[in-house]
Amino acid sequence: MKLRKVYELEVNSDRSETVRYSFTDIPIGFFRGHHSRYPNGSVPAHWHEDIELFVPNEGEAVYNINGKLVKVTAGEGLLINSRRIHSSYIEDMRDCYYNLLIFHPMILCASKEIEQQIVQPIIGSSFDCILLKRGTQWHENILHWFSLLRERHVDKSMPKAFAPMEFALLKENEDKSEKSAVIGLVHLIWSEIAGNIVPDEKPHAECSQLNSMKAMISYIGEHYAEKITLGDIAAAGFVSKRTCGNLFERFLYISPMRFLNEHRLKRSIELLRDTDMTITEIALACGFAGASYYAEAFRRSSGRSPSEYRRALPPTK
Repeated sequence: MKLRKVYELEVNSDRSETVRYSFTDIPIGFFRGHHSRYPNGSVPAHWHEDIELFVPNEGEAVYNINGKLVKVTAGEGLLINSRRIHSSYIEDMRDCYYNLLIFHPMILCASKEIEQQIVQPIIGSSFDCILLKRGTQWHENILHWFSLLRERHVDKSMPKAFAPMEFALLKENEDKSEKSAVIGLVHLIWSEIAGNIVPDEKPHAECSQLNSMKAMISYIGEHYAEKITLGDIAAAGFVSKRTCGNLFERFLYISPMRFLNEHRLKRSIELLRDTDMTITEIALACGFAGASYYAEAFRRSSGRSPSEYRRALPPTK
């Protein structure tokens, strides 16, 4: 398995992530990343079916998981349960370099019995995340298995002693053993979780508030280019405008209209970077009333105008 140099987040309109794995045939991924690659050092809110294990090796990051703020520093780790809305950011623009493990729950389900007794009760329970810290033995065990993954999965150059055909055969065997090792280490990580997390006595159905949030976020992602109101966003989640505001503040620490505005600005940055559209065209395509209002909002957010941002971009190859 080749470790990606950086992990690029790809988020769909409903804020679900299109997860990319390290293998084509098993749903496990192990990646590097750093927050400064994202606008303002902030990873946008998203969710996925996969369990996520985030371990910074330099710096620290603040995570927001279903409205709970958790700071993770180098030497610690953060385990995030399946289907939780989460985002992260760095403070004072101090970058955070990290490794990230993601794996789909299906990789744990060797049998229907294991799925029903060990996997589903935990991912369906009310726990959102666990801050893994030194001093707690099972936390240290998880961090140990994670470190073994990090140590094993780095790009390997071809040994000069072997001819290409011989190396291809060796590489094929190595890849098979690597997959077995990866799956084994993920199962060891899960065994620590299953042995120390007490599932809810009754199955914990995904709360209606979270369903409403996902519906409202999805609506913004699909309609941001249009003129939409707080009432429109609330209606998408089948809640009142007041409840809509309360839910955004609880889960994302931001108002619905500010979330909409920031989403428009992030989309505009992509257009500034990847197209030759004019500033006015970008403003209208992203739902701003005009170029002047867009430029003012952009400057308030980034400290420079859209034109200045575009001029500062490195030349395309």
